Amino acid sequence: MDAPRFITLEAFAVVGVEDDAYKIDEVDPGFYDLWMNRFMSREPEVRPQSQDGVCYGVWFGAPGSDISKGRYLAGMQALEPTFVPEGWVKRTIPAARYAVFEATLDLIGETTEQALDVWLPASGYQYDGDKPRLDYMGPDTTGPESPVSVWIPVVPRTT
Repeated sequence: MDAPRFITLEAFAVVGVEDDAYKIDEVDPGFYDLWMNRFMSREPEVRPQSQDGVCYGVWFGAPGSDISKGRYLAGMQALEPTFVPEGWVKRTIPAARYAVFEATLDLIGETTEQALDVWLPASGYQYDGDKPRLDYMGPDTTGPESPVSVWIPVVPRTT
């Protein structure tokens, strides 16, 4: 695994569809359903208020690679004022510093596991509290080989 680059983001809003993370893991059709049926079917309603057309997979309450806990939000960054389609949510992503790992869409799960289970324990960083981790998918993400990135919120290790 290549060393990450680091990025600091101010707080921002994401509008999208949220569900229990355990329902939407990579092998479950729920993940496909969340993105392709529930999000993409209404994405044109939200795209006009998107800052850059980037999609985010936001993992709340699941700081490790075990996704059996927490919630997952499939969405886009939204500018203010924000239109939130019926049945969707708007969540604020708090300001954080992220270790960013490059991947392809088909390797996003493996990259996340390596970042959390191998890189993080051996680094001088620790997971930043209860801040969500992010999957960043640019507007050109169209298939399994598309470049994406995994963003892990970090702070310097305190010991």
